[in-house]
Amino acid sequence: MKNKNSIIIIGFLLVGMISCSKFVEDGDVNINPNKSATVTLNTLLPGVIDATCNAQFWSAYTTSLLGQHMAAYQSGPINDDQNRDVRMSNAYRQLYQNGLNNALLLMNQAQSLGAPHYQAIASILFVINLSTATDIFGDVPYSTAFKAPEILYPTYDLQQDIYPQLNTLLYNAINLVNQTNPATLKPGTDDLIFQGDMTLWKRTAYSLLARLAIHTTKKGADSSYKKALSLLSNGFTSTTKDCQLVYNDKNFNPWAINVSNRISTGNFTIAPSKRLVDIMNGAGFYTGLVDPRLPLFFDKRTQTSYIGLQNGAGIASGNCDLTTNTYYGKNTTPLVLMSYTEQKFIEAEALFLNNGGTITSKGTTQAAYDAYLEGIRSHMAKIGVPTASITTYLTNAKVGVTKDSLTLELIMKEKNIATFLQNEAWNDVRRYDYNSSIYRGMALPLNQETTLNGEYIRRSWYPLDEINRNPNAIKSLMPLNTKVWWDQ
Repeated sequence: MKNKNSIIIIGFLLVGMISCSKFVEDGDVNINPNKSATVTLNTLLPGVIDATCNAQFWSAYTTSLLGQHMAAYQSGPINDDQNRDVRMSNAYRQLYQNGLNNALLLMNQAQSLGAPHYQAIASILFVINLSTATDIFGDVPYSTAFKAPEILYPTYDLQQDIYPQLNTLLYNAINLVNQTNPATLKPGTDDLIFQGDMTLWKRTAYSLLARLAIHTTKKGADSSYKKALSLLSNGFTSTTKDCQLVYNDKNFNPWAINVSNRISTGNFTIAPSKRLVDIMNGAGFYTGLVDPRLPLFFDKRTQTSYIGLQNGAGIASGNCDLTTNTYYGKNTTPLVLMSYTEQKFIEAEALFLNNGGTITSKGTTQAAYDAYLEGIRSHMAKIGVPTASITTYLTNAKVGVTKDSLTLELIMKEKNIATFLQNEAWNDVRRYDYNSSIYRGMALPLNQETTLNGEYIRRSWYPLDEINRNPNAIKSLMPLNTKVWWDQ
């Protein structure tokens, strides 16, 4: 992967007094006749990629609390951590104003110019943004959105109507990749993810289709896991080709900008949760099993042991943080949109279910077990765990249990760790109903909002400015403990 590029356009404009007079007399005071009315495809694409990744960050910033990867200090995010008036305004704004709007602009412009490869990339990025929005908020604007000024108050589409559209967009993107693209309108270095390699964008589309399929296990497990399995063979083949944006020393990862770098100035907001740390530290829920990713995930500084922050407590009860010394807190760490590792865990879960596996059953096929081990191995290798440490972990009796003893708990536990700080982790937790038999240590956050009646949070409310501006938002508003469609 290449580092994120910067595109700088410098223009020189010499305008005489006569032309200025003509310009004003014609009444076109808001139109610059010396500039194009449209943005070029290769200028627009980097911005859409960056906006999509920022939207993923702002979404995961809160869903990491709701899924208990992270917990809040006594500061702004504490309300979200305690499930109080959760609205995710930053995520909604980033997803719609920056991500979806610009992806649609790129999609339409590419279509009008006859550039199917740009159109395919735009479609895939559009799906990433829209699927994130509907997975978080449930019903969201789609069919009548992006049509101002003709439609100022878009209706809210049902999630069960949006999901088929997501699939259609991805299949269309695959077809577009297969079309001949003009050499003069071909993505290259402006594609900050794959540098114009359309085969990898095609694999991304298939992997995303598998992700969408596995989301719907409650709507018909047999069809969902079989559909996912049918798609995976066309997906990623290694972690070296993950769909991710690589940052550099001038353009920082948003987790570094908004979390780890702020810690260096004493601005503590969120930190690793006690539940997740206790999964990995060998002293909590898997006694004696120390995950070699622990020092790469969390910085305990001079402390002797890793202690996470209790969700909902609102006090500094832990001793570790996501600092710039950690893998995910570094300025240059990639932000992952879809990965080979996630794909392997989808495969492991789907094969386990396809073999008749349940939450309480034990044993599966060799293929499911191999996918489970490969998911762990690939993630550890990606973040820099030494090979010897990987081998030691995989052969530990609590991890390398053989195919006859594999459980759904182990598959989802390892996927939960490997999708650290990704929205997909909360999707999985909800699919399995926050089940503590699958996610050890999972419990309601302390000081949880009483109106949830002791139930887990299942969605976010819409931002207040959206509710105040669009009357259709009020009609679609549901309690925070109401499950989204695929979770029912």
